Amino acid sequence: MKRRDFIKYGTIGLGVVTLCGPNAFASSHGGHKRVVVIGGGYGGATAAKYLKMGNPALDVVLVEKEQNFVSCPISNWVIAGMKKMDDITIGYQGLEARGIKVVHDEIIGIDAKAGYVQGKKGKLEYDRLIVSPGIDFRYDGIEGFDAAAKKLMPHAYKAGPQTVQLQQELAALPAGGTVLMRVPDGFYRCPPGPYERASLIADYLKKNKKGSKLVILDPHKKIASKGKLFKQAWDDYYTDVIDFRTEQVIASVSAANKSVSTYEEEFKADIINFIPDQKAGDLAFALGLVPEKKHWAPVKPITLESTLVPGVHVIGDATDPKTSGPMPKSGFVASSMGKVAAAAVIAELAGKTAPMPSFANTCYSMVNATEAIYVTGVYKHDAAAGENIKIAEASKTSSGRSERYGRHAEDWAAGIWSDMLT
Repeated sequence: MKRRDFIKYGTIGLGVVTLCGPNAFASSHGGHKRVVVIGGGYGGATAAKYLKMGNPALDVVLVEKEQNFVSCPISNWVIAGMKKMDDITIGYQGLEARGIKVVHDEIIGIDAKAGYVQGKKGKLEYDRLIVSPGIDFRYDGIEGFDAAAKKLMPHAYKAGPQTVQLQQELAALPAGGTVLMRVPDGFYRCPPGPYERASLIADYLKKNKKGSKLVILDPHKKIASKGKLFKQAWDDYYTDVIDFRTEQVIASVSAANKSVSTYEEEFKADIINFIPDQKAGDLAFALGLVPEKKHWAPVKPITLESTLVPGVHVIGDATDPKTSGPMPKSGFVASSMGKVAAAAVIAELAGKTAPMPSFANTCYSMVNATEAIYVTGVYKHDAAAGENIKIAEASKTSSGRSERYGRHAEDWAAGIWSDMLT
């Protein structure tokens, strides 16, 4: 299926199932086991589909508060004017066509002993629960990050209104203007990767905003991902655009001054794309899936079941890499985790042992409007160590950049969206 045809199909309005009372769906599955999946992103949508494929008798319910899936991977392309939001927005009708109930609600609580989740619209019982909470942001320790600063300095790290805001700000930037980007520290979602975003913004400025600059404030000592490849592209294309500064610790921001300050220097800019440090999505905390004073949800490495709440599996960006394995917080990994969790749930509901997991990652990064670089990874469970590990010989980074890889990046998106949502 061509990507554009797939998008058209995915956005046809066919209606959805909604919760309609305090006990909606409480006993409506006719004796069939019910699995509820919360979160309709790369992890949750994949899990729901593969649950139904693996056992069509299961009553599978996907709960997602948004009406459509909007992809974080490829959203950097929207910021740079290469794509539109419609190109990365897809409906859930393909999953409904498979017999999966899609419920648009916001989950606010859980009773794991009684086996139900509580939404704003009603209660939903389950035999097994899969949660894909995504990420949220940490503004602690940075003075001045009030509501005005958050509005002025969009992170654009959840594809949606802030993606559009940043794209519109770039389009309105006068020639000779300055854009400032802050790279997050610690574990963070990628894509949309900060270094790909920097490359595409620099490419846009060079082509459309003569004399403009991009200042990058990075807490790391060097580029944290695919460093040599990004550095080579920046040296070849953007020496007159990018001002890359490492080991930059942010102390404060000021919406009034439109500035970001380290402990040594203040930076003012026309546009500030401040990407904060990250943590598991707020839902993971609300459901008790994250230990006190921690940022990520620990899981069992084989089944991805929470170590804190029995019967609940956590997948995607919210998982603690110390327990799930040394995998990036990417859309591809989230999808891979969705398949692993689905297989584990199907086995456990049948009274069988969950199969040994295998995970994979593929991540493309554009360095300009046509050329890309990539990294791949394969991960398996090491029974002796009791953890998931990376298989070095099966993992690879591209030797350079090419337009062919750029075309592959678009094909990758079309392929994984189809795998998730049709």
